[in-house]
Amino acid sequence: MARGVDVLGLREAKKDRTRFQLLEAALDLIARQGFEQTTLNEIADAVQVSPRTLLRYFPTKEDVIVSWVDEGMAVLREGLEARPPGESRPEALLAAARDMLAAYQARGGFFLVIERAIATSDTVAARKQQMMEVLARDVSAILAEREDGQAQHGEARSSLIRDVHVGTVFAIIRASIRSWVGTNGGRPLPDLFDEAACAVRFVET
Repeated sequence: MARGVDVLGLREAKKDRTRFQLLEAALDLIARQGFEQTTLNEIADAVQVSPRTLLRYFPTKEDVIVSWVDEGMAVLREGLEARPPGESRPEALLAAARDMLAAYQARGGFFLVIERAIATSDTVAARKQQMMEVLARDVSAILAEREDGQAQHGEARSSLIRDVHVGTVFAIIRASIRSWVGTNGGRPLPDLFDEAACAVRFVET
C-alpha cells in the first residue's frame, strides 16, 4: 500500500512541476512579446510538451493568468481564517490583505507581468473582476462566521457595515496594485498598501 501511495505522490509532484514550468514559460513569453501575441503552442513548445498536455492544465490562455490570481486570493482567505479570534474586523481584514500582497511581492516579477497582461485583455480583466466579486462574498462569509456568537442585535446593520469594510479593503488593494504596476514595482507592494490604508478610518459597529 505504501508503495502505491509513493507512486501517486510522485505523479502528483510531476504534475505540479509541469504546471509550474508551463506557468513560468507562459509568463516569460508574455513579458517578452505581450499577452495577445503569445499562443498556447508557443507555451507548450517552450516546455517541450504537446499542446494537448498543456490543455489538460490550462484549457485557455486566460486560465494561465487567472490561475495565479486565484492562488493569491487563496492566501487572503486562508490568512483571514487564521487571524486571532479577538481581533477586530478591520484589523483582521487589513492583516489578511497585507499577507496576500506580501505573497504578490515575493513573486513580484511574475505578478507585474500578470497585472500588465490583465490590463491589456478585456476578457482576462472581466474574469479577474468576477473572481474578486466571489472573493468578496467569501471574505464576508468568513467574517460572519468569525463574528458568530457575538451580540446579535442590529444584525442587518452589522451585515451592512461588514460589506462596507470588505469593499473598502478591496478598494485599497486595487489602488495599491495599480500604483505598484504604474511604478514598475518601484516600491514594495505591502508598503503601498499600508500607506493607502492610513487614508481610511474604519468604524466598528
